[in-house]
Amino acid sequence: MQMFGRGDKMEHILFSPLGDTDPVRGCYDGAMLHILRHYQPERVVLFYTQDMAEKEHRDHRYTRAIHRTAFDCVIEEIFTDIQEAHLYESFSQILPQEVLRLRSENQGAQILLNLSSGTPQMKTVLAMLAADMENCVGIQVAAPSRTSNRANEATQDAEDIDALLENNFDEEEGAENRCDEPPLGIFRYYAERSRIRSLIESYEYAAALKIARRSPLVPPEASLLLSHAEQRSMLLTEEAKAILREYRGKKLFPFIGKTEELVEYFLMMQIDQETGRLSNLMLRMIPFLYEFLREYTAKNLTIPIRALCEPRNGVRCLARERLAAQEKELLAALEREFPYGYRDQPLSFYLLSLCCAYAGKAQRVRDADLHAEVMAELESIADIRKLRNEAAHEMVNVTEERFRQKIGMGSQEVLSCFCRMLALVYGDKVRAMRSTYRDLNAWIGQALEVHA
Repeated sequence: MQMFGRGDKMEHILFSPLGDTDPVRGCYDGAMLHILRHYQPERVVLFYTQDMAEKEHRDHRYTRAIHRTAFDCVIEEIFTDIQEAHLYESFSQILPQEVLRLRSENQGAQILLNLSSGTPQMKTVLAMLAADMENCVGIQVAAPSRTSNRANEATQDAEDIDALLENNFDEEEGAENRCDEPPLGIFRYYAERSRIRSLIESYEYAAALKIARRSPLVPPEASLLLSHAEQRSMLLTEEAKAILREYRGKKLFPFIGKTEELVEYFLMMQIDQETGRLSNLMLRMIPFLYEFLREYTAKNLTIPIRALCEPRNGVRCLARERLAAQEKELLAALEREFPYGYRDQPLSFYLLSLCCAYAGKAQRVRDADLHAEVMAELESIADIRKLRNEAAHEMVNVTEERFRQKIGMGSQEVLSCFCRMLALVYGDKVRAMRSTYRDLNAWIGQALEVHA
């Protein structure tokens, strides 16, 4: 339990409903007065129902008790016409609004919420606010007997308030401090944990990390995993590695170089597919296939495609002049594919796929079996370029139905095809990588259980 005093730099403001146990009951402080005594706030905000307001207007019992205990404490009073304070709807708007106003107008202050005065319904709402709001501390006050207050009669309207205050045992030196700060933050943490879990299910790591960074209760391990996932899901691979390369004995990046780039890009396409962002998926497919075929042709074709290219304004172009000098048969094959003959153009997925088709027929491959399998997979997605162009240039909403209609297979099947292509060239370790983000989500979920 943390207590505040006048030596603290932060201002402390007590927000308190009032009840029949205030300001004193049975020769002891009521909750409002007891918090005031031990926390010594610079200001107190009193929230009156109609009944409590009538008592204050009659004999000023609440403000007199405050001035007696803390003479220089500033008092702000909120008078309401609430009559049935046991009904949530009677105060469900004004009570939270006043707390929010107080917090908004005093952003550098610590707001102390009295959880032991007022009706049980008011106490519940204030406890929820304390659990959910930063810089708000809920304080409950135990009865002097450490049992229910019901044994003591409520302070009667006709009683002499001055006499009650004079005979208050809590004013004696060494009197017990009965204040307590219940660990309401754990309920806030449960809500934060639920939001984080919901966000990571849709791979919204940046939003989840923002919640984690604002919360003092999110375990550091969960924040570390979220930071890694956020960087990785933005294809910031080196930054993700700097945060975490291995977890629980498992290497998170089993590939290197271009292979790693392709696998990481594939994982992003998998996220697009799982979250239904099929337009994004379509826009990623051609770049992926282009990079894949660039690497594959260098690995398995005996045609020196890179040597046949020339840089033009930073773009690698497959040059007709070099083809004519070094690969006449390949040039002839390309001539047949273009109605007006082949002219220099940027190297592309389409050009590479034509080179692959020629290489298979001309036996210009190192591993014929591998080539046959790769070409079979490419043939199954031959129509993918058409849909990608529509997505990029015609503002077409790519639905699963449209996807299947254009390509002849669903988005999940296409991703499975890509995975098979990667596995053919780079080995079965690729298949195990498909669970990367699901594994990360599971680890984050487990790390979040620390405070459960």
